[in-house]
Amino acid sequence: MKTIIWYQNDLRVDDHRPLEEALRHEDTIEGHYFIREDELSENRFGHTPLGPRRLQFLNDSLEDLGGSLATLGIPLFVHVGHPLDVVDPNDRLLFQRSIGFDERLREREIMTVWRGSSQAFDGFTLYPRAEIPFEKMPFLFTEFRKAVESDARPEKRFDRPREGEAYPIDFPVAYERVEQGKHTAFPFKGGEQAGWERLTAYLAGPIRTYKETRNGFGVDDSSKLSAYLANGSLSPRRVLHELEQHERSHGANESTYWLYFELLWRDFFQWVALEQGKRLFRAQGIRSKRKTWRVDPDVIARWQAGETGVDFVDAFMRELNATGWMSNRGRQIVASYFAKELGQDWRIGASYFESTLIDYDVASNYGNWAYQAGVGNDSRDRHFNVSRQQDTYDPTGAFRNMWL
Repeated sequence: MKTIIWYQNDLRVDDHRPLEEALRHEDTIEGHYFIREDELSENRFGHTPLGPRRLQFLNDSLEDLGGSLATLGIPLFVHVGHPLDVVDPNDRLLFQRSIGFDERLREREIMTVWRGSSQAFDGFTLYPRAEIPFEKMPFLFTEFRKAVESDARPEKRFDRPREGEAYPIDFPVAYERVEQGKHTAFPFKGGEQAGWERLTAYLAGPIRTYKETRNGFGVDDSSKLSAYLANGSLSPRRVLHELEQHERSHGANESTYWLYFELLWRDFFQWVALEQGKRLFRAQGIRSKRKTWRVDPDVIARWQAGETGVDFVDAFMRELNATGWMSNRGRQIVASYFAKELGQDWRIGASYFESTLIDYDVASNYGNWAYQAGVGNDSRDRHFNVSRQQDTYDPTGAFRNMWL
């Protein structure tokens, strides 16, 4: 009998419960990662979920993981297809649970036919579900934050240093490696090592002014940890631990708290997505708001290309297309414009982000898009004034001039 570690969005060796459990046994251990076939073909909105930059980041991350596992004598295999087409259901199965609806559905399919022993672990969120003091998740983040800040505690963290060099793997998807735009605010490289390096560099200085700079568009204006959290190259518990270490050494301030605040936002969207399931992807959203959305192909194509004629929106979209990255402020502005000004079906915009954003995460992406479209957690149905946003966050036009 073998022990199978089924990797999903947990591409690391540090703070990894399935790995620690596997190492407790004398079995031969194998790591397996599966790319779903539907991630490689166009969806109903005409977008391929795993676009080239996402594939490149994934490949980097898996090669880094492969190198770490090789030092432990564990091979890593990467496949396209369903796990039951490859692994033996009589073996021992260990995996970290996912949040997304499709991912959970696949987990349930496997567990209904698995004959060997199996264990599933939490680890994608900062806090486990048992620590969230609500039977049903509140709609408002503030209610969630206040309760979790006062009552919740992360689970025990498992420390395991990453070792070894990146290890070439047989990546089963052909793609053309992309050049990074020279003006990118996220000069990306995937993998746990790259995630650690970014976390260390950010906590060495830029964190001290995060609250003031978080709406900026430069490399160090925000943490740039989202991509590593999205595919699990870093665990949120690790980020919190290192943040607390920084605070003990250098003192806490509003900016260090704000990074924790953003981790709470991330957790909030994860638990809402898990609870809402397929409802997260409905046109009327999780609140069942009746809105009429349009689908105008020409309008959508101009928005995607950054050719709407609205400079601030176009600059953000061109940045996204050239780099696979966009600031949080930019994401709010272009999503609000797409849904509120253009009146287009917000799910099309969310789908485009899914294909192009390196740091795509189902809960955060669809949660934020629904939020901006007025069908998500925010009952205020807010509206962004693009001209006012432009005057506030790009008063000199430096950002627009960079991309237009």
